[in-house]
Amino acid sequence: MNKDKRPIVFLALILSCSVAMGQTKIGALAGLNMSKLSGDAPANSTYTNLMGGNFGAILDVKLGKSLYLSFQPSYSQEGTKITYNVKGEPEPVDSIKIHLNYFSLPILLKVTSTNHRFYALTGFETGMLLNSSIDVGDQLGQDIDSDIAQVNFAIHFGAGIRIPVGFPCLFVELRYSQGLVNITNEPLNTNVIPRVKTTGFKILAGIEIPLSKSKN
Repeated sequence: MNKDKRPIVFLALILSCSVAMGQTKIGALAGLNMSKLSGDAPANSTYTNLMGGNFGAILDVKLGKSLYLSFQPSYSQEGTKITYNVKGEPEPVDSIKIHLNYFSLPILLKVTSTNHRFYALTGFETGMLLNSSIDVGDQLGQDIDSDIAQVNFAIHFGAGIRIPVGFPCLFVELRYSQGLVNITNEPLNTNVIPRVKTTGFKILAGIEIPLSKSKN
């Protein structure tokens, strides 16, 4: 067997066994990203939050009584505002917006409370850059003159609450995400986006549907 296919086959076996044993949940989520960049910043400037959407699907595989492995393929709108301190202006000026849109795959561990209403989560995300753009003043959607990494890696921490509505459950979740690698290594004095990492908060809501009836 081709070595490159082994992880896919292994994952397929886990999922098929889980479905057969009634240990899988599927669902969907949507919410808001409050993201920004962190790291080196251009002179007289700071990075501030940029709002964006987050939409995805959920596949939760039960590993134990209160433990789930969660796969969440998603479309994630991220980026940052760059605010500059302008002489003569009392407040910083938002003059630049960086837009980074990713197809992301968070793989998370969820630990639920004994009543299965509350849970905590942590895990890693791999993001594939779909497109990027920069808004400068009234000039929107310009190409970014920077070599941005096509793949980003981040770690997630969060907590949520589940609300049963009959057979399925609704949930609301707050999550913090921190990039682990620089998305660009441009020197500070040559580019609007120097060495930086992604960071931000996600407010998510969604629905999860067990593939078999269970109290959990």
